[in-house]
Amino acid sequence: MQITNLVTNNVETTFIQTDKFKTINIQVVFLGHFNKDNATKRSLLSRILPLSTKKYPSKKALYNKLHDLYDMSVGVSTYPTYKTNMTTFSLNYVNPKYIKSDINLHIEAISLLKEIIYNQNIINGGFEKKLFYEQKSILAQNIKNVYNNKNRYALRQLLNHMGKDEIISVSVLGNLEDLEKIDEFSLYETYQDLITKERAYINVIGDFDTEEMQEYLKILGDFNNEAATYEVVSNEDKEIIEVKEYVEKQNLNQAKLMMGFRTKTNSIDPLYPALLVFNAMFGGTFQSDLIRVVREENSLAYTIVSQMIPDLKLLFVSAGIDSNNYKLTKELVEKELVNYQNGKLNLDNMRLAKDSLINELIEIEDSPNGIINFYFRNKIYNQAETLESLLEKITNVTEEQIVEVAKGITLDTIFLLAGDNYEG
Repeated sequence: MQITNLVTNNVETTFIQTDKFKTINIQVVFLGHFNKDNATKRSLLSRILPLSTKKYPSKKALYNKLHDLYDMSVGVSTYPTYKTNMTTFSLNYVNPKYIKSDINLHIEAISLLKEIIYNQNIINGGFEKKLFYEQKSILAQNIKNVYNNKNRYALRQLLNHMGKDEIISVSVLGNLEDLEKIDEFSLYETYQDLITKERAYINVIGDFDTEEMQEYLKILGDFNNEAATYEVVSNEDKEIIEVKEYVEKQNLNQAKLMMGFRTKTNSIDPLYPALLVFNAMFGGTFQSDLIRVVREENSLAYTIVSQMIPDLKLLFVSAGIDSNNYKLTKELVEKELVNYQNGKLNLDNMRLAKDSLINELIEIEDSPNGIINFYFRNKIYNQAETLESLLEKITNVTEEQIVEVAKGITLDTIFLLAGDNYEG
């Protein structure tokens, strides 16, 4: 695998050459700001953009075109990293080396990508009404469905309580109140801001000649490369004066316990590999200490897992429990964290955690998008990390580093979604 960084189409472009895949994958990523004011618009926009264009004005017409081009696929996603939003236009098509065709598939594919980015089906200054309101209705239903998915609902409530005035309380999906205010014209303004004001990057992976691919990419034209300051990871350390606890009752068979912790380690911290190992040991794998202590030894949880959002310096423990087991479960989780902070580590668990993380990283190499996303995130983090260097760092994580990471973790907020019979 050879990685080359060049300026193409006026913007930074990463070419990842490998003969491992029979496809060419191209991403055009726009970086903008993520906040409550635009989160719902971005969520809706990402759903509308890949469905039609002026040239292919219906989902069926666009699907037929993709089918004709050997089942090419396109997609648009939007996702934040701290206070920065990444809107990604993705294109995946079979490498022309592996087919016999009279058409130049590179030209056809990149021309279609340009069509999706720049030539949306805009009518009288707004998105086509039928598609707009169809997708608005679907998004509204998806937002409402969060309530029915009790794990997602409990996590959303935890984040709302944990950081009411922070970026962590802003839902990537959006909210109904803001969605109601959006029409096809205001969303078009958001789209215009995206393609004209936000800084773009290009990523390409596959088996190709770089100079030749640069020529094909010229079809897209030049993108915006104006310097802008984006906050991609949190550098704040929150002081926890006291742990906040919230309980909500619903008609449930299984209660949902969410415990939110602040960490002092973000994605670009030298201790980040140690945080990965800590999380895997603590509750991130089937062999974790929380599984052993809470579920296997004390039979208190149906499920229990820890997860990180390192960009936000957050760690969560989520568990499915009987409501009446809440206090004991909470105490055991807290006690297990204290054990880590006091250096009481299970070395077999540490080895298994490293093995699990290493296997996950190796699996990234089997996915074109996984490879692109790994290296692009390192670019916006301003790091020169490679898969090989991260694997080595994880392998070399020490007990002392895990203890240091653990000492920087503090319980902030607890949210219990309990059953109606809970009397605590």
